Amino acid sequence: MSSNMTDDILLRFENVKKQFGSVKALDDISFDVKRGEVHCLVGENGAGKSTLMKILSGAYDITEGKIYIDGKQVEIHNPSEAAEAGITVVYQEMNTIDKISIVDNFVLGMEKSRCGFNLVKKNVQFAVPYLKKAGLEINPHTLMGSLSIAQKQMVMLAKALAQKAKVIVLDEPTAMLNDKEVKLLFAIIRHLKKEGITLIYISHRMDEIFEIGDRISVLKDGAYVGTFDKDKIKMEQLIVKMVGRELSDVYPDKKRSRGMKLLEVRNISNSYIKDISFSLYQGEILGFAGLVGSGRSEVLRAVFGADPKWTGEILINGKKVFIHFPKDAVRDGIGFVPEERKSQGIIGCLSVKDNLTLIYSQMKAKMGFLRKKDEDFITENYIQKLKIKTAGSGQMIQNLSGGNAQKVVVAKWLSISPAVLLLDEPTQGIDVGAKAEIYQLIDQLAREGIGIIVVSSDLMEIIHLSNRVLVMKDGRISGELSGEAITEDQVMMYAMGVEMNEAS
Repeated sequence: MSSNMTDDILLRFENVKKQFGSVKALDDISFDVKRGEVHCLVGENGAGKSTLMKILSGAYDITEGKIYIDGKQVEIHNPSEAAEAGITVVYQEMNTIDKISIVDNFVLGMEKSRCGFNLVKKNVQFAVPYLKKAGLEINPHTLMGSLSIAQKQMVMLAKALAQKAKVIVLDEPTAMLNDKEVKLLFAIIRHLKKEGITLIYISHRMDEIFEIGDRISVLKDGAYVGTFDKDKIKMEQLIVKMVGRELSDVYPDKKRSRGMKLLEVRNISNSYIKDISFSLYQGEILGFAGLVGSGRSEVLRAVFGADPKWTGEILINGKKVFIHFPKDAVRDGIGFVPEERKSQGIIGCLSVKDNLTLIYSQMKAKMGFLRKKDEDFITENYIQKLKIKTAGSGQMIQNLSGGNAQKVVVAKWLSISPAVLLLDEPTQGIDVGAKAEIYQLIDQLAREGIGIIVVSSDLMEIIHLSNRVLVMKDGRISGELSGEAITEDQVMMYAMGVEMNEAS
């Protein structure tokens, strides 16, 4: 076999299969990964990405098939054997110990090749050059628990370098990073790539895949679809490969009937946004676009009363309303799905039912009548209507997929029949297949007459969903687009402050 592998092929999966009982999780997976490339692995939830990487990392045994590294077949039955073969995985939920120092985390598990924990000075001397190479210049005696998620990633990347890793697997590495931290991570990845290290990058974020990747392998339903050069496939084509259906089936038809004016915002300002004015109509999806820090999310928070307003006014159905706190917005028929679903949208330790009926129950309790059977009816109604995949209304919401948990958050607001629904990054952290379901749901709600505002960093999402788009720059609305004028180029011009006559 090794004679058939060219020098630039570092890793090869050959006819890999994995079964759990009678269930086929992976079915005859074969592809190769080149030396020194960023190889992206994509697919919907359940496509088999995690299962394949767990086989590579020694967490799962392979059922059938072979794995080759540097042309030689390797047997990987546990993480230690994976490490000996040069495989390191940096997981989204990192396996670090917060109560010990950076250097102690760094040498943990390396006792065979190191002197142990007694020679602290030697451990520090050993660790510091690798930490610097991974972009982290910090006192190595600092407690791990005091670091940010991004800094912890740097420690684990440095450790991988010290262990002479040939392949580093990054599993959803940017899920909990801000934009500045993402840029830093990408700079480190590019540096590692120059050093000849191969990276396997798993993500749902298509923009990141196309920014950092070299080649992209697609899995679907446990089967291998294909491997594509980033420069030879468009994002829309890749999405079709992942979901197995045309893009027209992913995004709904934007032609919707616009009704009466529901919401009017006049000249609102605070420390983040300046002189914001716009209207929202019944049955309309209004998109807010712009670069990070432009004020998109802050507009929604100000309208909902989550952030204070210094000036300006808000009208609903032509009448002035006074929204100082979120409870005022709820009273006036405004719902808000926040960007941070896990920390602000759901209560992980509660059931699907408890999360879904949270706002409804509070409102009914204030009015003096709250019946359990009403809560049960509402829960079951929205589970069916929104096609929420759950074992039952009593299932803990933290055990649902991201897409289904997001549907529960939306249902929580639908239970009080809002006139206006504010959606901040509604598909963040959700796989492409589940995104299509969320898009269909948003479209359905607009067609039922709800006025919807969507803020998204995903420009394709904004373009394909919105009837109109307002573009933000430096806390102000820099442009408005509608109909055929909603294009990527036009949005980016307004977002960067480029005048149309300059561009032409």
